[in-house]
Order: sequence, then structure tokens, then C-alpha cells
Amino acid sequence: MVGVPRSLPLFLALVLAIGACQKKPAPVVAMEPRPNPPLYKPPDNPRDRLRQNRWLAQFWEELTPAQRRRVETRMRRTQPSVASNKESAGHAWDALGLAERDRLVFGGAAPVRPAGATTAAAGAEADEELPKP
Repeated sequence: MVGVPRSLPLFLALVLAIGACQKKPAPVVAMEPRPNPPLYKPPDNPRDRLRQNRWLAQFWEELTPAQRRRVETRMRRTQPSVASNKESAGHAWDALGLAERDRLVFGGAAPVRPAGATTAAAGAEADEELPKP
């Protein structure tokens, strides 16, 4: 061996020995598939919905334009219609209680009527029951 240092073959043998002693990584094993997380379901309790949607307790003027459009659309869909234009929608929204607002926005069993309409209807029924002189 001409021009090759004596330590080179020893070094190469040492590198091969170290390489042979190292453990090879274990093969990758696939995990079992996990089920998808459940979809978000809004709470059924009106109190919990109010906690998550605090805008239900705000006056009409405090609502964002998107919230106003959502409420106006729902008011037009109710039978009979709660509001016919934007101004009456604002008055009707401010007259509704929290339970009526919740039913209007998220749906519910009872029909939604503004507070003024319910008292006026009750007053008309009371007048009919009284005997007229």
C-alpha cells in the first residue's frame, strides 16, 4: 500500500463496526383510524344559548347589520309576519322578551308576537267579554 496511511483501514473498519451496531428504526405502523369529532350542536337550553349569543339581549340599535338582517328575515318568515319593514322590525325586536327572541332566532314551538301585540289582543278580548250598557 503505497501512500495510504496505516490508520485509514483501521478507521474504516471502526466506522463499519459502529454502523453495524446501531439499531435500525422500527418500521412505521399505521394507527387505527379515529372517528371524526362530533359536530358542534347549539345548546337546547335558552339560558345557555343566551350565554353564547349575548346579542339576543341587545337593543335593535346595538345589533350589527348582519344580526339585523338575520332577525328581519326570521320576522318576515313568521306567520303572521312580525315586521313588514326595517323600522317596524326594530320596534318589534325591542318589544320582544328574551324567550320570544330566542324562539324567533333559533326556532321554537310557540309563535312569536311582540309584547305590544299580545297586550292589545288581550285587551280586545277583555272588551268583548264585558257586557255593554
